[in-house]
Amino acid sequence: MTIDLHGKRILVITSVYPTTPDGNHGAFIRETVLQLGSLGIQFTIFAPAYEGSQSHNLDDIQVYRFRYFFKRFENLVRDGAPTKLQKQPLYLLVALFYILFGAWQLFWLCRKEKPDLLHVNWPFPHGVIAYPASKLLGIPMFFSFHGAELLLAKKFSFVESILRWQTPKAKGVTANSSFTQSLIQKIYDGNVTVIPYGLTIEPKVPSPPQPGEVNRLLFVGRLDERKGLRYLLEALPLVLSKYPVRLRIVGKGILEDEIKEQCRELKLDEVVDFLGFVTKEELANEYASCHIFVLPAIVDSKGDTEGLGIVMIEALAHEKPVIASAVGGIVDVIQSGVTGILVSEKDPQALSQAIIELLADPVRAREMGERGLKDIQVRFGWSRLVLLWQESFAKALSKPLLDG
Repeated sequence: MTIDLHGKRILVITSVYPTTPDGNHGAFIRETVLQLGSLGIQFTIFAPAYEGSQSHNLDDIQVYRFRYFFKRFENLVRDGAPTKLQKQPLYLLVALFYILFGAWQLFWLCRKEKPDLLHVNWPFPHGVIAYPASKLLGIPMFFSFHGAELLLAKKFSFVESILRWQTPKAKGVTANSSFTQSLIQKIYDGNVTVIPYGLTIEPKVPSPPQPGEVNRLLFVGRLDERKGLRYLLEALPLVLSKYPVRLRIVGKGILEDEIKEQCRELKLDEVVDFLGFVTKEELANEYASCHIFVLPAIVDSKGDTEGLGIVMIEALAHEKPVIASAVGGIVDVIQSGVTGILVSEKDPQALSQAIIELLADPVRAREMGERGLKDIQVRFGWSRLVLLWQESFAKALSKPLLDG
């Protein structure tokens, strides 16, 4: 029996959500909500405030921003909470208030909104935040894992214990990749549906190469440890010994100063462009005009890595070949030798060799990009993903809410 989701009220709990249409933080959550709007679902968003930011309306959807600490410290989830906690232990206190104040404000919001389902992204810590409202108000929870919370569970036994206890209480469980699914199955023996995320930008027609044009490499992502950008910078002099290239870096993050210093030390200032945050239009232009997209991600010192890697899907949508590390959910996206090249993590030599190979054979690079576009249109197209979400939400809402 299929439940009609038209008119159903789903409250989405997430640590990241954009404040503007061009916002980068949580753009994939926003795009999922927008795509699922075709099903007639009424969505409400519950997300943390950023340095005192107020609740607002985006895309005719109400976004409730919960306050959890003094304005100056309300930036726990920017640059990744695990990174913040590692660098500044004071944020442990902020994290505690994040959970306590989040649970309190969510409870009262649920009393007001009366949602049919709580869609909990990153079940730790948001499953803890959602549990009082779910238990006391009889609202079922639906868990979507992104990978970071499970890697945190490998490091902290109390996180694993909480997830082992809470995940069976959810009426549905999804993972963003087979990698994340495999981590969930170590703590939970129920059904886990893999639903990746799709494009968050409108692809542009790739720019044709111009005579004498310097080849452009593109990196898009947060400037933090797990993105592995330092290894790409180490690979760049090896590439430059064979071909002139420019590296375009889109994004900001906690390691920005260190990465810029590394550029200076390697004498790369003249060939590396730091673009910071860009609009969706500008990002699409960067994808369209690059020659190769590179994501040198690693498993970082906290055990964290890429849960999926939406930026690679966006690069493939612009018919660009991708060079990336064979870690985490990246292997779900890139078919090595077909749509790109996968290399070992933390290996500047392997990165440089892969880049040189594609620069030396532009026909092969173009064919990889063409195959990549066809592949993601099938596997990561929103028409397919919406059906997966529809089926998963319908199953969750058809299950009785047992006393847990």
